[in-house]
Amino acid sequence: MGKLFMMDFPADQVKIRSCFRDEALLEEIRNTSPDRTTIDKIQEVYGELLFPPAPEDRPYTFCSVVLSSDGKMAFADRSAGPLIARENYFDPSGALADFWMLNALRVYSDGIILGAMTLQNEAHNTSHVFDREMADQRVRQLGKTPHPMNIVVSFDATDIPFDHILFQVDPQENLPVAVATSPKGLEEVRRRCRRPVLALGPLNDGEPVDGRELLDRMKQEPDSLPVFVTGKENRPDAGMLLKVLRSMGMERLLIESPSYNWHLMENGWLDEFFINYSMVYAGGTITPGSGRPFAHNRHPHARLLTLGTHQSSFMYTRQKLYYGVEPTTDLEGYRY
Repeated sequence: MGKLFMMDFPADQVKIRSCFRDEALLEEIRNTSPDRTTIDKIQEVYGELLFPPAPEDRPYTFCSVVLSSDGKMAFADRSAGPLIARENYFDPSGALADFWMLNALRVYSDGIILGAMTLQNEAHNTSHVFDREMADQRVRQLGKTPHPMNIVVSFDATDIPFDHILFQVDPQENLPVAVATSPKGLEEVRRRCRRPVLALGPLNDGEPVDGRELLDRMKQEPDSLPVFVTGKENRPDAGMLLKVLRSMGMERLLIESPSYNWHLMENGWLDEFFINYSMVYAGGTITPGSGRPFAHNRHPHARLLTLGTHQSSFMYTRQKLYYGVEPTTDLEGYRY
């Protein structure tokens, strides 16, 4: 494979106009954030973007998704998620701004979680920083590697398309790639992957994890595909994976798999949700959390941190998630 595809995002085209900011909550984040300033391009286009420190036992996690006005993340006839933004004919630059926002979150991430289905639907996409300016600023201003690690998650690896370009990236492009799966999945990776496989695990809950040792092993075999092995049989352990990645020094993790994002929410492990709304109507049933509903009296809550717009066709939200919220008012018998 050749060089990673990079592109320009003209600031005047992707500029997001701020409409609302919860200054009290943002001040709390500002006072604890390990980043003292926002990188230049993000400050120019979006405004201040800082994150709290990571918990001790897992990275700070966030996800980004674009939804239609009626809450759908894909059209029924074509399931590629980016089309919800791209098929907004009123505002093509708003779709570019949506993609830019995803890239802004990649800038701050140490790792990115990708689902096998995403690779199946987007055969030519990799989750690197596409914006040339921000990729450079990520290195100069944040002191990070050029691109975050891409981690493909799967129960048993039978659904991973190993002919995807993600597994063919030249190591000189500085885009680290790994797989996270179960013990059964490791057998499948070894059987189907053309690259040498470096098994990291099995890593079980309750056992000590030496992240430095894992990193050393990866450095010793730079041409191998690292495979984080957790859980039992064909059921990986997401909580253990988060613990392992944190032990390796990952402080922020971007979730680009809708189903994995929902799994983290179900366990209280997703910290923020960046939801962009494209003012189109899609209909159908392809929506976040479909088939996995929360109960009316036990569900995550969110507080809106920021709201921005692009013309009148896109809204961009940043939401802080809260779990275990108890009702403050007795609503029994209340009529709506």
